[in-house]
Amino acid sequence: MSNVSFWWILARSSGVMAYVLLTASMVAGVFLHSRLMQRMASPIARMEWHKVLAILALLMVGLHGLGLVMDTYVNTGWLDLIVPGLATYRTLWTGFGVVALWLMLIVSATAGARKHLKARTWKAIHFASYAAFIGATVHGLMTGTDSGLPWMLAIYIASTGLVVGVSARRFLSGPNAPLKRRRAARAASERASHPDHAKAVPESTPVHVEIPPLPPLHDDASDHTRELTMPAGDRE
Repeated sequence: MSNVSFWWILARSSGVMAYVLLTASMVAGVFLHSRLMQRMASPIARMEWHKVLAILALLMVGLHGLGLVMDTYVNTGWLDLIVPGLATYRTLWTGFGVVALWLMLIVSATAGARKHLKARTWKAIHFASYAAFIGATVHGLMTGTDSGLPWMLAIYIASTGLVVGVSARRFLSGPNAPLKRRRAARAASERASHPDHAKAVPESTPVHVEIPPLPPLHDDASDHTRELTMPAGDRE
């Protein structure tokens, strides 16, 4: 243990912490509008926790890069941290980590610009966090010196399972699942385009009744009427 430098320990530990915090930030983002989180905290508090976890993840990534540059084990330069494919140590897998870093920065930088972007554009950018998580997972598995250890494998499996599980619930079966909204919109569009299939409302049919004209009064009827109105003296 005495042969391991401080910077190498810093690089390894901060890399693990960055991955755990990235996972926590994504889970918090998925659960922002869940019923459980709505009962636990206010909307402002939930958003602040999401932001804090994302910022802490970026800080850990910065410490991870600092440790790699300061340590002499892999001879990493500052440009290696920002240009994919420039590092000499496991170039391809290190590039996954660099791309993941850029995606994290883009998502974090545009998180507060939701009011200035179209909703579809903002969501597309924010969904890049999933690509960042995949890149960080591949980077850690293929370049981390602790990746083969049971505890580190447990972290990768638990983090991946957690992100996949909560995301599947959100997109497939959650109360605000996008797939549910799309199906509802498609059903409404089909009902609008095929009005004959809609439930018909019965209309009242007017009934025409023809009333025959009254027959004219006969002469005997008029005589009978005069008889009834004749004075008693006249009838004698």
